Amino acid sequence: MMLRSWRQELLPPLAFAVFTRVLMFLMVWLSLRAVPRLPFYPAQLPDNFLPHRLWLDGWARWDTSHYVAIAELGYGAAESPSPNGGYGFLPVFPLLLRAVGAFPGLEQSSATYATAGIVVANIFFLVATCLFVILSRRHFSRPATYSAVLLLCLMPFSFFFSASYSESLFVSICLGSLLLADRNRWISAGALGALASATRFAGLALAPALLLGAYRDGVRGWRLAATGLLPLTGFGLWSAYTAWRIDDPLAYFNTQAEWGGWEEHVRFYAEILLRNPMEMVQGDPRHLIILVNLMIAVVFIAMLPLVWRKTPPAVAAFTMVIVLFHAGWTWVSLGRYLLPAVGVFMVGGELLARPRLAGWPRDVLFTSATILLAALAILFAHGFWVV
Repeated sequence: MMLRSWRQELLPPLAFAVFTRVLMFLMVWLSLRAVPRLPFYPAQLPDNFLPHRLWLDGWARWDTSHYVAIAELGYGAAESPSPNGGYGFLPVFPLLLRAVGAFPGLEQSSATYATAGIVVANIFFLVATCLFVILSRRHFSRPATYSAVLLLCLMPFSFFFSASYSESLFVSICLGSLLLADRNRWISAGALGALASATRFAGLALAPALLLGAYRDGVRGWRLAATGLLPLTGFGLWSAYTAWRIDDPLAYFNTQAEWGGWEEHVRFYAEILLRNPMEMVQGDPRHLIILVNLMIAVVFIAMLPLVWRKTPPAVAAFTMVIVLFHAGWTWVSLGRYLLPAVGVFMVGGELLARPRLAGWPRDVLFTSATILLAALAILFAHGFWVV
């Protein structure tokens, strides 16, 4: 009976998630058939991995080149096109691509690894959808949860869940950790948090989130300490590895600095907004992406008080750290960096399930989000600066 019940809970959200992916793949294929991709930007690594498979090629852009290089050549290879041999990218996702590419019968090539990344991303997006529904249903009604799933699938930057990026994998791991925490399995939640921080640096946000959740749940002593420390070990082990391998425990940060820091990613755009805001609209078209990032970030920040009132402490703390850290540190890639802020989607779904918002306001929101999602996915597939 319980299995049948969960089947009924999960099938509609999964069906919608699959439906959105199929439509996006079709839309990107049609756009690439009709209009060639853009030339490479000066600092862009070549990412034309699947030119004869246009239904896949548009989903292997930008950072995919770094993941493919690591999967194909390993870390630190002299011939790697990724700066500093790829040490600016954490290991779980590229090593997973290498594992998939090693299956018997598969040619170990850049095209294989790029395809593996797309397959892995879409599988884990479905996993993330299931985990999100299960976690949300523990605290919200079915209509609220289903509205939240629509928000997650239609968020303008949610196309990254289907690209050869680590977003789907990372969100799945974080949701798994938060779900274990919600079931009071704090040590297991912390152990999964270690995997998250070896996938993306933002996985470290699980450390204070789980620590707060466990403390509020009455956990004390060594179990509390272990819950808070375990999520740090994934990134810690990576730093230890780079210290052993290349005598640089800060290799991740030093490599990431190749793409600029706070001055380039926040202050530069803040000065444009303050001195000449119309430049964001009428100037460099890449500034439009920053503007969309900021608009979404403002909405997410405004939702944080409601997240604290409506979601469990661990979910609320994790969401707050994800939103505030990224909004304060970088406005580049901010839209996709906010995807793990699951608490915002949950309370957003709860708001949209209320009678006053369940009619035309919700329809307008979903329609607008869908149009923007389609536009950004097409721009990304054509190699525009949507990173």
